[in-house]
Amino acid sequence: MKKKTVSLLLSLAMCLTMLPGQSVFAAETSTETETEAASESTGNHVENLIVGTIADQNVFNSLTQTDAFGRMNYNGFTQGDFVYRDENNNLQPYFWKSFEISEDGKQIDFTIPLDAVWHDGEPVTMDDVVFTFEYMRDVRKNGSLQNLTEVKVTGDDSASLIFSEPDAYYWINSSCNNNACVYAKHIWEGIDDPTTLDGPEAAIGCGPYKLVSYDSDAQVSYYEAVPENAFLGEITVDKVTVQSYSDETTLMMAMMNGDIDAMYNYANPIDADVIDTVKGTPDIDLGESAFSGCYQMEYGKDRAPGNDQAFREAASFAIDYNQLATTINGEYGKVPGKGVIPPSCKGYDESLGSLEFDADKAAEMLDEAGYKDVDGDGYRELPDGSPMDLSVIPQYSSKSMDMRNRIAEVIMNSLDKVGIKNHVDSDSISNDEIWEDTVTKGNYDISITLTTSGMASYSTAFRYFMGELREGESSWLWGTIRDDSFRDTYYAMTQAVNDEQYIENNQKLQKYVADTMAAEALCWETAFFPYRTDKYTGWENYPSWGAVHATTWYRLTAK
Repeated sequence: MKKKTVSLLLSLAMCLTMLPGQSVFAAETSTETETEAASESTGNHVENLIVGTIADQNVFNSLTQTDAFGRMNYNGFTQGDFVYRDENNNLQPYFWKSFEISEDGKQIDFTIPLDAVWHDGEPVTMDDVVFTFEYMRDVRKNGSLQNLTEVKVTGDDSASLIFSEPDAYYWINSSCNNNACVYAKHIWEGIDDPTTLDGPEAAIGCGPYKLVSYDSDAQVSYYEAVPENAFLGEITVDKVTVQSYSDETTLMMAMMNGDIDAMYNYANPIDADVIDTVKGTPDIDLGESAFSGCYQMEYGKDRAPGNDQAFREAASFAIDYNQLATTINGEYGKVPGKGVIPPSCKGYDESLGSLEFDADKAAEMLDEAGYKDVDGDGYRELPDGSPMDLSVIPQYSSKSMDMRNRIAEVIMNSLDKVGIKNHVDSDSISNDEIWEDTVTKGNYDISITLTTSGMASYSTAFRYFMGELREGESSWLWGTIRDDSFRDTYYAMTQAVNDEQYIENNQKLQKYVADTMAAEALCWETAFFPYRTDKYTGWENYPSWGAVHATTWYRLTAK
């Protein structure tokens, strides 16, 4: 009876035309009292957990990563994510009840629950699972599934993914933070472009929570638990409200006032200068951890002077890493190591040592390499006597351009002090398309980019440095390392069949970058994802992720 009622409500809602500020499901609109109430609990259950974010709430499409809805689904929220990463960065079953990768890396055997339901009341079947992988491979053109040859059903609740190449380990690791979830065949079949579906059905999933309503004007959305989809045991959080704020300062003020219980913003911890404003506030845990993501810079090696290792080595000594660390992460930032990969990432090689700032040594090395001020204007020329004026391009970002420009300023000032003339490519920082075109063509001398914590967990920053990809791949071609050995080692890492192979090749890449100074990290960061401790117990602060994640819905209880 319950499933029929839910299905009927959804069917009625889908017949309505949504307007800004209306609920998704007309029969289940939240009341004003519920909207304004702070989180409360009944018994040991959390009645309504309020999560704050600075992501927008305008798009509610289960197959996109857009806005707060898409990013919340990295947490096994409204979607049936196949797996999740635990606090130790290890993959664990989620919608999949179990999974096993074959020794040759060409097969994943998995099982699924037989009682899961879609939010419109329809049962989740193996047909949905088979459809999902064929849709991801054939319609969405998921590169990590290009060698998937068969989805073999082996039982009512079991199946296997069979690859022609050892891609199993790569796919499951690289897809973990990328909405790798089961798709509803009855909704998505025949939809060639998932972004074109924007009605209520686009938000339907089979995760532990269903979207009940949202108000785009107030930038708030409401969710209720779906007991049938309790993949990790009993769901202890009955309802979730996601409230968006204009910036981090406003978000932290809301937390101090008790308006929200925790914050979540994928790969974007609270800035150090903002966290200091709530430091010491009673009942707020700062959610501190070592961050696995990092900012990095790469020298453009398609032209002089970036194609000269002697120049790169000299320039590395010119950069004030202590000032960069403070700029990026305040008093919490640390001078990074030479291999780019942060200490919190799998395979980190501490033997490579840290980067050093020594302007005098940089000037001496530049002189020895032939980069001298020939005309006496205070700036060095190239060894052939021609002018040198480095083009610097910070990665475009509509939300964090200020930080990236500040990072660029520190680097540029450091280089200027040793006589290396430079300038910001003003066109590239004007919009994303121009930046993308510039960086993919290698038309830069220094590129400043960011590796998110999700990307760092498997694909790493090295993905951004390659200038040539394997056949059939074209995305993220931002780098200028055109070395077959580097490329082959990268794919040996991502196509590893176990952690040992992954770490071995990861460390080879770290050593390559350290030896050639082709690129370098700019800071080891401390991440902050604050949450309140006065009402609930069971919080777990996942490193680089925070207290809102796939297990929060099952472990959080009222005091």
